[in-house]
Amino acid sequence: MLHYVLDTFLYHLSLFSAVLFGSISLIVIFLFFVSNLKARKEHASMPAALPWMGAKAEAFSAIRANFRGLVDSIALYTRGYRKYSKADKIYVVPTWTKGPQIILPPSMGQWLSSRPDAILNAKDCTFETAQFTYTVGHPEITSNDMIDLLIKRELTRTIGTLNNELLEEIDGSMEKVFGTDGEWREVGVFDSLTRTVGRVANRVFVGKELCSNMDFVMAGTHFARDISVSSYILHLFPKFMKPAVAWFATMPNRRHSGIAMKYLKPLIKERIEDMKRKRADPTYAWDEPNDFITWMVRESFKRDSEDETSVYALAYRVVLLNFAAIRTTTIMTTNALLDIWSAPNSEEIVASLREEAARVLHEHNGEWTKAAVAKLYRMDSAIRESARMSGVGGSAMARRVRATNGITLPNGFVVPYNATLGVSMDGLHFDEEYYDRVNEFDPFRFSRPREEPGYGEKPRPNEDLVTTSVHWLPFSHGIHACPGRFFAANNIKMILAQILLNYDIQQFPSRPPNISLGDISVVPVKAKMMIRRRNVKA
Repeated sequence: MLHYVLDTFLYHLSLFSAVLFGSISLIVIFLFFVSNLKARKEHASMPAALPWMGAKAEAFSAIRANFRGLVDSIALYTRGYRKYSKADKIYVVPTWTKGPQIILPPSMGQWLSSRPDAILNAKDCTFETAQFTYTVGHPEITSNDMIDLLIKRELTRTIGTLNNELLEEIDGSMEKVFGTDGEWREVGVFDSLTRTVGRVANRVFVGKELCSNMDFVMAGTHFARDISVSSYILHLFPKFMKPAVAWFATMPNRRHSGIAMKYLKPLIKERIEDMKRKRADPTYAWDEPNDFITWMVRESFKRDSEDETSVYALAYRVVLLNFAAIRTTTIMTTNALLDIWSAPNSEEIVASLREEAARVLHEHNGEWTKAAVAKLYRMDSAIRESARMSGVGGSAMARRVRATNGITLPNGFVVPYNATLGVSMDGLHFDEEYYDRVNEFDPFRFSRPREEPGYGEKPRPNEDLVTTSVHWLPFSHGIHACPGRFFAANNIKMILAQILLNYDIQQFPSRPPNISLGDISVVPVKAKMMIRRRNVKA
């Protein structure tokens, strides 16, 4: 009897396994064919006259090309740049997230960066790449101008005025993560910097109390990661299937944005009430905090639509602000730290940067004023050089053609409606025509001229961290250059300066490599460093 029961159980188990395996196989096959049809449609929309990188005459050529664009895109952009861009020609790169992207040569970079949105639109590309319709939702919030307006008008204006407050968060975060006892600790580079960057940025976004709440800060960071992951999944499917797929793919997005909203909604509700009461009664004993929430609520008083005045809509804007600010700043800071401490002459670089930080801080009476941070020429140069070598992607200045009749390029070629244009960022950043010793990390490449006698006596190109050009594109360029780059640059320099002044880091035996994923370069999020406090507190 026991043998019969056991045999029956094993039979049903094997049957269930076979059904499960068969079901999974059918789903995989279905996804493959659906994705292939989608890729074929995208590829067919490209002008036949243009050459391709990464596309071959083979079975299932479209989806296989897109897969190369997922795992090897930066190499495709770089090889295409050498083969076509240097000859002033246009080519196409398949991508997983943008569809086929038409890459323009350097001679058209300035033209591309200056076209108005009605003709070539940058946000269309951003929204499509990140699949904002599904990964974020709320088109009435994401398409609204409030965040951009406040970054340009308020955030940039306050840079440097809140550095003492930012320093509190930098030191508080580092002491918690790196310790104060002078003992060597192994910590994750990306994770520890995420916590520090998150606290620093949110000191300005949401104020002192909430910015040090790691549950809130990490929810925003995880939300940014969720958007990336779910967008890659959604790019597998044609448009008609995305609403159904999105419900499952974006479950983590909703969970992490929900955690952040749990903290933001009561804070914003209270701020609205306090600001209204202060307006009605100037004697009300309450001082208005100088932070993004105050600026946002003040701006909302000028508006009247629900998506510009409700507590929910305002709170969700702060979630989106964290998505935009923290992850990109952390990536740039991580790249700079890895590049500096893995260079063959790391000891000399660190000594030079540390000397500059100590000297500048002493000259400004021990305060990181706006002027002090601006004088960190070597630090500024090291971060800029790191962004050149270890930038965030293979392409830049992505624009979607909005003109219904297409657009005529400077060479007379007509690009059709809805096509995506861009330039090869890595190609430009490693072009000997613009940079010498392109494969060498030269941290003082941009600061060396500023420290030479007579600098400023004759016109020179401005090459500091926040100055964009058609040859240096981590912050993009032109009318859509990142408006938050001034805030990010201030924070990155202060964070690295405090690390140099207060901590020792063991040199990396080699640079932990970035990974090509889609058309971006992903930092090694699992990289570890050995770090200890230099001046141990008594």
